[in-house]
Amino acid sequence: MAEQVESLTVRPAAGYRPQRAAQVTQRRWLHWVVTHRGTIVLHAILILALLVFMLPIIWSISASFKGKAELFAAQPSLFPVHPTLANYVYVLRRMGTFPLYFLNSVVVSFGAVFLTVTTSALAGYAFGRLRFRFRDLIFYTLVLQVFVPRAGGLMAMYELAHALHLRNSLLGLILLFSGGIAVPIFIMRQTFFNIPGEFEDAAAIDGANRWQTFWLVMAPMGASGMVLVAIFSFIGIWGEFLVTLTMIDNSDKWTLAVAVANMSLSTTSFVDAEILPYGTTAAAYLLTALPAALLFIVMQRWFVRGMMEGLKF
Repeated sequence: MAEQVESLTVRPAAGYRPQRAAQVTQRRWLHWVVTHRGTIVLHAILILALLVFMLPIIWSISASFKGKAELFAAQPSLFPVHPTLANYVYVLRRMGTFPLYFLNSVVVSFGAVFLTVTTSALAGYAFGRLRFRFRDLIFYTLVLQVFVPRAGGLMAMYELAHALHLRNSLLGLILLFSGGIAVPIFIMRQTFFNIPGEFEDAAAIDGANRWQTFWLVMAPMGASGMVLVAIFSFIGIWGEFLVTLTMIDNSDKWTLAVAVANMSLSTTSFVDAEILPYGTTAAAYLLTALPAALLFIVMQRWFVRGMMEGLKF
């Protein structure tokens, strides 16, 4: 019996050595590296670029958790040695009406985003699927608004808002921010333009009119483009500073971006203005940017899908 077990034992082949197996594995790795060297170099460049662009954000996050001793150390470290929440507590105490500013930002951002998505979807469907006179001329005239900076017409918008009694009101900000829809219309036009026309024909055969075709068939199929427009619009409106500061004089109507910027300097007088450490300022701006960052993370899949469908030529 012992002889049978010994005969069944697997023995390494003649000339087999562990070093030889390691050499084979190493050759396979070298072959894979040589074959995919272009991909490896590209990923290395992208990772390096990501680190370069993320370094200010990482430094801001680190500074927001540092105390004064670490902030003004002779040799500051990238990461906090003794992390603290003192900067965030100071921001929330200094901005006693933080919930009010946050609520104002939510009302203005979501109101403007809703109007932007609705109007741009309707206009994009008209420019992408309907046939009417001067369609292309009107569309390209709207697209030319992309090259006009918002600050260039700031005084005209100020006079118009004052004439319509929309200054110092959240409704005025909502209507103002939902007016610049050149880029959203372009995205929605491309989104609807790339949807096959057979779906509209099928809806027409079922007896649907133009409005029913849009709301029940085309709008759900263009949801990815609408999400892309919503994300772009929300990020631009949430952190907007110049227009809001110009249109709003009452501090109770400030959005979070304006309130945080005004928190950096005390308004008692210019001489004894209190300049806050940049750790506290970093904490304030991180609190402001957090909703936009969370929205992008949650909607990332829809964002990529909207980029692929809404920007396809």
